[in-house]
Amino acid sequence: MTTGSATTVMPPTSGTSRGSKGSGASSVQGGWRLGDAVLGLACRGSAALLALMLIALIGVLLHSAWPAIKQFGPGFLVSSEWRANEIERPLRDAAGAVVIRDGEVVTETLAPAFGALPVIWGTAVSSLIALVVAVPISLGAAIFLVRVAPKLRIAGAASFLIEFLAAVPSLAFGVWALFVLAPFFQEHIGPWLLRTFGEVHALRWMFYEKVTVAGRTIERPIALTGRDLLSGSLILAIMILPIITSVSRDVLRTVPRAQIEGTLALGATWWQSCMAMLRYGRSGLLGAIMLGLARAAGETMAVTMVIGNNNQISPSPFAPAQTMASVLANEFGEATEGLHRAALLYIALILLAMSLVFNVIARRLVVGRAARSPGS
Repeated sequence: MTTGSATTVMPPTSGTSRGSKGSGASSVQGGWRLGDAVLGLACRGSAALLALMLIALIGVLLHSAWPAIKQFGPGFLVSSEWRANEIERPLRDAAGAVVIRDGEVVTETLAPAFGALPVIWGTAVSSLIALVVAVPISLGAAIFLVRVAPKLRIAGAASFLIEFLAAVPSLAFGVWALFVLAPFFQEHIGPWLLRTFGEVHALRWMFYEKVTVAGRTIERPIALTGRDLLSGSLILAIMILPIITSVSRDVLRTVPRAQIEGTLALGATWWQSCMAMLRYGRSGLLGAIMLGLARAAGETMAVTMVIGNNNQISPSPFAPAQTMASVLANEFGEATEGLHRAALLYIALILLAMSLVFNVIARRLVVGRAARSPGS
């Protein structure tokens, strides 16, 4: 009978099936645990590496600048002298007359001295002027991108064009300012400003400088060359526009729709509703301005090419000046080992500390505000 010769196929036992499944699941779980451990270690290592890099940078700057810190101390921040080499000059008495002995002029030797006040002044004033120019334009552009551009279907293109400015190298901005902005200011804007406002008594300090000639103090017009504090500030304003605009746009996008519709329902005009948006996101907008300020304070090449690079303190925006970044670019390559290089690194340390403070404040205002925002 065929039934006797039939071959019976037995299914695998349940114990064998559970064992194979358990073994496969355990191996998969073990692989995931290993991957999690490796990824966690890599993330912690990356964060620690960044922190160590910052600590190392501060340590190197502090060690290299220590001779200047020890020599000048906090007085370095308020001193205006900057002499890289010893100089000789005629010795003068208490009345200011040149001392002559045996028919010869007596000279005195001045040792090298360094002070950061002129470059701190140039950095602060140029950054402030840049913010005054850039902030209204940036806020207006951010409002346009959030409330107007989406209706015109050009929000994406407009955002790309604004953010594209951030990708332009600073050297390109500097070349443009040197060959276009400075000559245009020297030939057209400067003379017009001098003719229009030069004789206004309250504004004479902007266009005239006091000099001593033959013991007399006279006023003479400042040479409007286009390479001055104002030109450097304007190029800074152009460079920080995309940063402030991008962050401000993201801040205004977090404003709840109900906030805008509520102001309009209460009878507010379009302008008043925009002002309400700005008030709602004022902490984040202030953080965007602080980020722009940090960029302006640390910019080097573009400012160096048009600011005039004169180590002086002048109240006029049309006078040449110098920033902390520009003095480093101009003198560090030729600085000799010793006090000169230490003084430059002291300035670099001050600039680093300023940038860290600005970025910490900006992050606190932007990220902290976003974390506390109802819309987030």
